[in-house]
Amino acid sequence: MSTTVADSNRSFGLDVCRTLACLLVVFGHMLGHSLPSPILSNFAFLAIFGVDLFFCLSGFLIGRILLKEAARWGETKTAGLTNFWYRRWMRTLPLYVFFFFVSLKFDWQGATTFGEQFRYLVFAQNFAWTMTDFYRLSWSLAVEEWFYYTFPLLILLMIGFGASVKRAAMITIAVFIVVPFLARIGMPIQPVRYDDARYVVLYRLDAIGFGVLVAYLYTWHKPLFDRIIRFWYIPLAFVVGIIVLTKQGVPWTLNDKVLQSVFFSCSAIFFAALIPAFFHLRPSRSQLLNRFVKFTSLVSYSIYLGHIFAFTLVISVLNRFGLHEAIYNNPWIVYPIFTLCVYLLAYLTYRLVEKPFLKLRDVDGFSFVKFLKSLQRLGAGK
Repeated sequence: MSTTVADSNRSFGLDVCRTLACLLVVFGHMLGHSLPSPILSNFAFLAIFGVDLFFCLSGFLIGRILLKEAARWGETKTAGLTNFWYRRWMRTLPLYVFFFFVSLKFDWQGATTFGEQFRYLVFAQNFAWTMTDFYRLSWSLAVEEWFYYTFPLLILLMIGFGASVKRAAMITIAVFIVVPFLARIGMPIQPVRYDDARYVVLYRLDAIGFGVLVAYLYTWHKPLFDRIIRFWYIPLAFVVGIIVLTKQGVPWTLNDKVLQSVFFSCSAIFFAALIPAFFHLRPSRSQLLNRFVKFTSLVSYSIYLGHIFAFTLVISVLNRFGLHEAIYNNPWIVYPIFTLCVYLLAYLTYRLVEKPFLKLRDVDGFSFVKFLKSLQRLGAGK
């Protein structure tokens, strides 16, 4: 698929969803810097919901792709699965690995070594245990990558046992919703607090699972999907309630693991239920706003992985030129500088890292199998 075709198939509403999720994370983290007013700093906690929205959106987007492609897996067997992995990994791994190596030298906590952090390259930093503060943003990528690996593998297994694609998808979705819930309440590898549980892969896969459930409704139960669109204000009201309760500290004060796990699930359910409403959105009358949304959505992955490095770079420059107190302590000056630097770095990494691999991935006829064969020829010196 060419870039032009991909762009023409973009949904403006889902671009809005991705933009909102991305900016919630960036500005939530930004409010941890400088000296914002108490009223403004109270909104920093919204960053956690930006990631929740990301997970649900990812589940819906990837779920639609998987459910469509899985219809051919009974005939193509593993070829369809490996091609799916190839396309996902070409989309996500290059930038992830790039910032991993940048982190080894420029992580906000200081330099470290490849040997000490090797587990990050196989996404073993937080599978069923808490992770260190190194490359902290990678926790959500680990959740995504384990989903990409295990979810389609389980669908293919169900198809291999004779299940239809629809039944295989439903069983797999149920597993991804139930297992994390049970893991949070009864099978912790190590005791974790609510704060720590948010960053554990095994405990968060259900957030993506509920997004796939919405994709399932879109694919096979369109009338129900459309009904959710008409009653969009109901999940929105629950989302607002969850945000308010979180601000009041409810998840942390719930000492019962079952109640905490229910809170996790409810958050994912109602954020996922907003996806149909976003999907239904159409471009606004403001072309400037539409272009901003489209551009932010396009580089959102680079924004997410790179914004902490942009903050660190700005702070380093301010310190070098003795401008820390004059500029950093004034949020109305430093926040626009932060934002500009975030977008500039995101644009550069998108053009120099993401886009070349996306072009290679989308070359007609280029597949994972051919990619492996080309590596074998290179290794043989042919």
